[in-house]
Amino acid sequence: MTESAPMVDSVCTDDSGKQVVLSTRGLASTERRVRWADTLEATYCEMDVDWPDKKGPFEADLAVRSLGELTVSLVRADPHAVVRTPAMIRSDPSDDYLLCLIRRGSAVLRQNGRESVLEHGAFAILDATTPFVVDGTTSFEQVVVRSPRELLATRLPSHTMDHITGSGFSGQAGMGRIVSRLLVELATTAEPLSLRSSLSVAGSALDLLATAIGESAPPTRSTRRVHAQDLRSVQRAMERHLHDPDHTTAEISAELGMSVRYIHKLFSTAGTTPRAWLYELRLEQARNQLLTTDLTVAEISEHVGFRDVSHFSRAFRRRFDRSPAQFRRDAVHDGGPSLRS
Repeated sequence: MTESAPMVDSVCTDDSGKQVVLSTRGLASTERRVRWADTLEATYCEMDVDWPDKKGPFEADLAVRSLGELTVSLVRADPHAVVRTPAMIRSDPSDDYLLCLIRRGSAVLRQNGRESVLEHGAFAILDATTPFVVDGTTSFEQVVVRSPRELLATRLPSHTMDHITGSGFSGQAGMGRIVSRLLVELATTAEPLSLRSSLSVAGSALDLLATAIGESAPPTRSTRRVHAQDLRSVQRAMERHLHDPDHTTAEISAELGMSVRYIHKLFSTAGTTPRAWLYELRLEQARNQLLTTDLTVAEISEHVGFRDVSHFSRAFRRRFDRSPAQFRRDAVHDGGPSLRS
């Protein structure tokens, strides 16, 4: 990689929401392709880049901003393709999802035996754990959203994600149009957002995206539909007892009239376990309460079902790279409300 690539990657994980603009226009022609390939790899995942005209002029721009745990990018570039191969997946085991939305021009996406032509605001989702190709067949403008896997996994079952990766969704009607317009607005606006606003907007965007996918995806078989409904019933019951660290899966099963084995099977189908899902929920609820209430860290720890505040603080730091108190101080410094720690 060039020296600039790691710098871009560090900015992408910054929670400030500040945009960083990269351009090949100020570079020597011999350096443009190398720097562009290195920058794409640092921003998204390991990929190879191919140009239809390897010796002709090439211009491209990349603007990147962070929204909570999402990275939202605006790409303007001359025709080129990016390819992620099995060897690249082995050397760079990123498991993020990449949403690609074509605002101008056109691109062809291929993954899991599916091929989609995107234009006029259409978008598709790619899974970084599986080989893919994105071929910008014309000069194009593209919005790319990089999402940690767990953020979509808590909103959509794994079999749905497996079924839709590489498939195109229209940006011209229905929920697809709402999602497309929102993502373009987030990528193109230069107005900064506070940490609190960034987290809220990111969550709302993912909720809308999950709704759009749910409306557009082919109907599931009746058994899968029943399983999805049962899973949501279990999750709602777990949410009701979130504050109680002693409430067990066996008690949930008795409450809902389901076997413990069946509950574990429901979560396994969704790619997780009851314990892992509940752990993630507790941390997400804690993060929201740190931003939106004046409860102390100890009170929040109790409200979301941790046995002691020390365990909560360690778990929160592992998940968000900051202690609960530091997370709250950063939010206040970034323009949020003055809250006690």
